[in-house]
Formats: sequence, structure tokens, C-alpha cells
Amino acid sequence: MYILVGSVTTATRLKKAAEKIIGFPAYVVHTPSALNQGGCSYSVRVDDRALNEIRKIAGDNEIPIRRIYIERTVNGERVYDVVS
Repeated sequence: MYILVGSVTTATRLKKAAEKIIGFPAYVVHTPSALNQGGCSYSVRVDDRALNEIRKIAGDNEIPIRRIYIERTVNGERVYDVVS
């Protein structure tokens, strides 16, 4: 899952909070070019199972989320579905 945020600083804050609370790794990564519509070129990548926890963590820590995408593979190509 890719969580798009407004800056690398915000991405780092979300990553640290997520790892502390959900207990498995999160990564600050470059946003895939298919998703980048201007603005910050960094996202937080975390396991899809953490969707509800990520929303709560972001809300509790006043971290604005621009968009959330789930990545899947269709016929050997990456496809991104908007979650919110």
C-alpha cells in the first residue's frame, strides 16, 4: 500500500508512528510515477493489512493523507487502486 503525503518530513513522521504502533516495517519510498501528480515525490509504503491502523495513526498525529493506493499485478503489470 502506498500512502501519499505532502512532504518527506510528513512521510518520515508517519513511518515512525506506524512502525511504533503496528509493529511491522514501513518505508519512505519514491512515489511511483503512475501515482505522482505533482507535489511530494515520497510516499510511505506499508503492508495492506495496516489500512485501518494507518488511518487512525494519521488522524491521531494530525498527519494529512493525500491519497492511499493498493498495488496489485494484472497480466504482469502493476495496477494501483485508489482506497481513499
